[in-house]
Amino acid sequence: MFKTTCFDIWRKEKEMPHILTLCKELDDKMGSGIAAGIITEFCGGPGCGKTQMCLQLCINVQFPKSVGGLQGKAIYLDTNQDFSATRLREMAVCTEKRFHRAMHKGTYDTLTQTPFTVNTILSGVTYIYCKNCQTLQAAVAQLRNMLNEDIAIKLIIVDSFSFPLRFIEEVAERTGLIYTLLTELQQLAMEYQVVVVITNELTTRINGNEWKICPALGDSHAHKINQRIILSKSNEHKCYVALVEKSNIVPHIAIPFVIKQNGVRDLP
Repeated sequence: MFKTTCFDIWRKEKEMPHILTLCKELDDKMGSGIAAGIITEFCGGPGCGKTQMCLQLCINVQFPKSVGGLQGKAIYLDTNQDFSATRLREMAVCTEKRFHRAMHKGTYDTLTQTPFTVNTILSGVTYIYCKNCQTLQAAVAQLRNMLNEDIAIKLIIVDSFSFPLRFIEEVAERTGLIYTLLTELQQLAMEYQVVVVITNELTTRINGNEWKICPALGDSHAHKINQRIILSKSNEHKCYVALVEKSNIVPHIAIPFVIKQNGVRDLP
């Protein structure tokens, strides 16, 4: 019972799988990307890049093992119909071209290695539309069975986690459901070593005599997630900004990035 040491925990954390965002500075600061075993939240207002980041992760989780990827699959739970298969395909087309162009210069044999094409990328993402809290709860309850049936699943996305929950007016009911869902997602993240990503919106809260903009769902929700990255758009600098607000390994830091036709990338 008392045989686990801090070294054991540290080694387990280091051995957890990660998914790159393709924003190199963010990946480096986060320790090789978004880690498995925890819940990572991307939070921000409309048009800040939350869904674009999720789509990028759906592609990146499928990078072949021969080039350091997880060669996995993704499950995408969509609650507000922001998911776009057309946009995912557009990013996949660019990624496939870049991948094979880079591999052509190296020793990667496309005839013997696992295919990495637009069609395989799209086939590697399972889409589930959750129109309300009940269907979201049912979908999360089915995730364990899906992970048991397909060990290739390495990424679970809930976009947006907060959207259906904000319609529950009873605070106690909403808080209880949030706790139940996040507890199940945390357990799945640890047991199956998968990356769990949720998105959240911004809302307003009164602080004394002033209104403050903050993430939705309140403090109880904030305590249950392990990592929070707030995304915003800087029109002045024509880029996006990822602010690591909560993390066990990264201090408060703001990292600029861009979103182009080919997806999420470093600031030029």
